[in-house]
Amino acid sequence: MSPWWSRVHDAAQLLASRLNAAVAQAARDGVYTAPPGLPPPRRSRRPASLRHLAEVIRTSRLAPGMSVDKDDVAAVLAGELRPITDPVLVVATARAAHLIAGVPFDEAEADRLAVASAHVSALIDAARQADDRAPRAVPVPRFPSQDHSADQPPSAERARPAAEPVILDAYFTTRRPSRRRARMAGIVGGLGALVIAAAGTTLILRDREPQQAEQPAADAECGLGATGIDIIENTPQLFDDDEATRLSPTLDFDQMNGSARYARHQDRTYYWGRAGSDDHDPRSGGARVRWSTPEGPWRSCETVLAQNERGYAHTPAIATTIGEKPVTVQVCLWRDDPRRENCTAEISNGR
Repeated sequence: MSPWWSRVHDAAQLLASRLNAAVAQAARDGVYTAPPGLPPPRRSRRPASLRHLAEVIRTSRLAPGMSVDKDDVAAVLAGELRPITDPVLVVATARAAHLIAGVPFDEAEADRLAVASAHVSALIDAARQADDRAPRAVPVPRFPSQDHSADQPPSAERARPAAEPVILDAYFTTRRPSRRRARMAGIVGGLGALVIAAAGTTLILRDREPQQAEQPAADAECGLGATGIDIIENTPQLFDDDEATRLSPTLDFDQMNGSARYARHQDRTYYWGRAGSDDHDPRSGGARVRWSTPEGPWRSCETVLAQNERGYAHTPAIATTIGEKPVTVQVCLWRDDPRRENCTAEISNGR
């Protein structure tokens, strides 16, 4: 990354850290309250979650003229450049966190956040201008030339080799061909079509075999090769999502929301995933955690999320070592209709 873009990302992350500090305080001191007009949730929900922050922004109209959802809030808290340069969204996120925590939020703090957002935007403009100037600062390569003296360097135009013109070896005619020429052309064209068809068939037959060979094998069952507490089925009873470490970015998309998390238990580290859906447009889907030892196949541990489920569905928790062998894990979130699945990168472990 060039130095000017490094300054942009440093400023964006600094502003995002200020917002995350306010959100962390709201999660610690606040209480979840359902939006007006909606029944309270059947399960207790974590205050200052992405969904809760978006609900407060919408119901309190903290961002007039904008339709803010949890994806927008997540992008701001992650320090993404497009949302972090929107002062309305930045201030609305901070104000929502203060409302949840019950802490006053004065206009001076709002002005400071707006100025910080404008500063990031100004750095982006400067970085783009620096990108435009950078190619002109690079020396022009010198090519060998024979039409200049040693004491007089050639210009950039003379130093570069001349581009060869494109010559089309063809002609156009409006004269109708004779019948004999037409028959000969038809015969030659037919033979050419047969040759092309045969070549195409050969290429198709050659291409089919590697494509069929590259089809990935289906995942094996969840507990294949695991024993004891290598896999913990009752994840919510043993692990607290709020106390665990959440991987960033989240797996959220469209109406689905979920994440991958890990925590320690009996001196071992476990990974799991969870899946949820929006209240205003619930969907069915689920989450799964895939795991594999170095020489073994991939196994998949799935948990289904029903459309009428308003809480989170948790996958089993997978230890990072099974049978004294390091385990690679991957957590995925999917939606049934229309089908879509988001997955984390493969996470190699061994500790």
